[in-house]
Order: sequence, then C-alpha cells, then structure tokens
Amino acid sequence: MSVAETQHLVYFNFTQLLMKYGCPVEVTLKRMGGKWKSVILWWLRQNPKSFGELKHLIPGISSKVLTQQLRELEEDGLVHRENYREVPRRVEYSITPFGATLRPIVELMCEWGKNQMPEFRFGLLDLTGLRVLVMSPEMDDFLRSELESRGVQVAIATSISRALTDFDQIQPQALVIDTELPDNQAYTLIRHIKALEPAPAQKIATIALTPATRFGDRRQALRSGFQVCLTKPVDTAELAASLASLVGFLNG
Repeated sequence: MSVAETQHLVYFNFTQLLMKYGCPVEVTLKRMGGKWKSVILWWLRQNPKSFGELKHLIPGISSKVLTQQLRELEEDGLVHRENYREVPRRVEYSITPFGATLRPIVELMCEWGKNQMPEFRFGLLDLTGLRVLVMSPEMDDFLRSELESRGVQVAIATSISRALTDFDQIQPQALVIDTELPDNQAYTLIRHIKALEPAPAQKIATIALTPATRFGDRRQALRSGFQVCLTKPVDTAELAASLASLVGFLNG
C-alpha cells in the first residue's frame, strides 16, 4: 500500500470515528488516551526508537503493554513499524506524518506538567548526585551548565586515555558518547568500558549521540552495546529523561 493510500485510509477511519462521537476531544483521547501512548509519542517525536530503547526509556511499562500500545498506535496510523531484514533482527518505530500532528499537544502536556510542579528539576526529574562521563566535542557549555546546576557531576573527556582516567576517578553511573568521534573512538571506548564494568547489578547506563542524517550510526551503536541513541543536537529534557530512566532515578 502506498503512502497516499495509507493516509487516505487513516483519514477515512478518522472521519468514521467523528461520526460516532459527539465531542471531538473524545476522538483525540481515543487516539492517544491512556497512561502510555502520549509518553511513547513523546519519545518518538525526535527520532526512531527500537522496542528495547523504548523499554529502557519507559521503565514502568511491561513488555506486553508496550507491544499492545505500539500495535494500537500503528493501527491508528500514528506510528510506523519498520522491520529490517537483518541478522540479528532489527525493528524500529517512528512517528508518522499523521502522528506528528499530535506533537504540539504532547509538548504542551509536557510544559503544563512542568508548570504545575516547578520545584522539580528538569520538569519532573531530580538528578542530584548522578555521575556522568561525556565524550563529545559538541557538549556545549549550556548543556553542561544545565546538568551541573541540577547537581550532576559531569566529566568531559576529549580522548580515550582521558576518558579512562576520568572513569577511574568518578566511577560514572552513565556514559554519553558521540559516535562521530574520529577513528571509531566511540566504539573503542565502549569496548574498554564494557570490559571494566562491575557486576551486572551495577551496570553502567550508555547513551550514544548520533547524527540525524546517518542512520547506520544508530544501528552500529545499538549493536555495540549502547542502550539508547539520541539524535544530535541533543535536547536537554530528552537527555535528562534518558539518564533518569536508565540509571533508575525515577520513582516507581
């Protein structure tokens, strides 16, 4: 089925729904209602995510419920599921153009939540005491100051040797590594760190920063052991939420 045919089918189903409800708000809630659908759309609004990434980023959701919610979002034409013919199997979910029309609503929900609880850091996140090792030439002063002002201990390395030294000194709970570092330094570093990792119960969170235009970097990063990939330039709220989810700073 072509893109035009898919969009026509979605539009037809949408107009059919309008005939069943007296209030348009009910139609919106039908599409994105429930505890998790808006959260899933928020995480997909910037870039695609694999099932594993979404599971890491939404720790309160079970695999069964995530599968169901993704299936419903796909059936409603809001999310696209891409099944790549690769070994091992790779499946990614992305927001569709139709789904992107809900992005302003999702972001307004985010802002409304922040305004209701201004005492919380990064909206609803408190990262005090978190130790993060960053290896990226694009870690700008604003992003670093935003992290540090919230009590995050940030070490920024410009070489593998420096990164390993910082790793020993601060014992980071999370790594943020740019995949565009020259000479495959990102993957060399992650191999070194994986070899040094303590017990599985203390597993270090790993986030790759990948360019939006090079989709192969996402695939390589996930295969190399990174848990989550974020597209550059990284959004502060998205980075903070990723760190909190992966490290376990979210209250259940």
